[in-house]
Amino acid sequence: MLQNRKEKNKKMNKMKYLVNMLIAYILYPFKKNSFKKKKIWIVGGNAGELYVDNGRAMYEYLRAKEGIEEYWVINKNSKSAQKIPGKKLIKGSIKSYLYFMNSEVVLFSHSISADIVPYLFVVPLLKRFHKKVFKVFLNHGTVGFKVNHPMNKKTQKIAQDIVKSYDLNICDSNFEKNIKTKVWWQIPENTAVITGYPRYDKLYNVKSSQKEILFMPTWRNWIKSENLKIEDTDYFKNITNLITDPKLNEFLKKNNIKFNIYIHQLMQDYLKNFDNIELSENVKILPADAEITQELEKSEILITDYSSVAYDFYYLNKPIIFFQFDKDEYDKKVGSYVKNKDLFGIQVKSVEKCVENIIKISENNFNYDKNLIEKFEKLQPKFLKYTDKKNCDRVYTEIIKHLKNK
Repeated sequence: MLQNRKEKNKKMNKMKYLVNMLIAYILYPFKKNSFKKKKIWIVGGNAGELYVDNGRAMYEYLRAKEGIEEYWVINKNSKSAQKIPGKKLIKGSIKSYLYFMNSEVVLFSHSISADIVPYLFVVPLLKRFHKKVFKVFLNHGTVGFKVNHPMNKKTQKIAQDIVKSYDLNICDSNFEKNIKTKVWWQIPENTAVITGYPRYDKLYNVKSSQKEILFMPTWRNWIKSENLKIEDTDYFKNITNLITDPKLNEFLKKNNIKFNIYIHQLMQDYLKNFDNIELSENVKILPADAEITQELEKSEILITDYSSVAYDFYYLNKPIIFFQFDKDEYDKKVGSYVKNKDLFGIQVKSVEKCVENIIKISENNFNYDKNLIEKFEKLQPKFLKYTDKKNCDRVYTEIIKHLKNK
């Protein structure tokens, strides 16, 4: 029933977006002069729901640039709207389509359709505006742990075409650039630029008397596509077994360590399924709108599986445990470009080994042993070319350079 309601709302939103898009198109010639001397840059991300990530870092960077009129695109009922400083556009509104048609640059982290202008790319009359504006794909996270698979085979060709149409595609390293240009979407070589991700500029090590550990498992697309009952999955069982493990909880309590879990945005529909799990006072499930950058900064250890957030923690030179309990299934259904030998953290496949390594690292003043520190330091340039807090500068410089040549 819930799924039917979501499908119905999706269809209604699509119709509303198309109507608003056409109204904006009719208004365009009459409003064109009022935009003539404006340099409008539009930023968005996370399908208009959250104010986070690379989009947020670039938006806040652009606010200090003179001559640019920057706007953030947000969903009408998003709880994150109050967090956004400056000017906002409501995604799918007449105004947002009109401003897009008159914009110079748009920057987004997921896709231009999901974050900025729904469906405009596929409407014949209006596709010219998509070609006209300068498009910067900031990415949600580094491409490495997830091999590109179409989420919907029916729209695969459209998705490939839209990604290839972007004017700039931000990369962390030559390793990632090669994936994007030669393996992933096979995007044009001249559009892939190595700048580092903007959000890393916001990352700092925060020292606190309260020690914390962060657990961020990523999503499993097959749980939804195969209509699996989440409580029956290895995903649910391993997460709950870890956060309720008696040995771990005893250690956390004894050492006054907080253990925070953030369930991936795309798995938030299942958050209520965790409500029946009895958690100790040292364990907490974070809300969907948690400030992940702050959580990373103050955490001593990151536990993840295949999430690109591992690169953020690697940037901070803090220990990572890759809890890959379903590695064989994941390799079969998703796959990774990062080989086991290049994994920049400790790989474990069971709750017992995960707990063992949490305790070992914690008791070593939240550090790996010396050999692992040296190994991961040598490996870092392969995945993170820049660690100088100037990624936003490089992205902006590349945009200006490409605008002059366009």
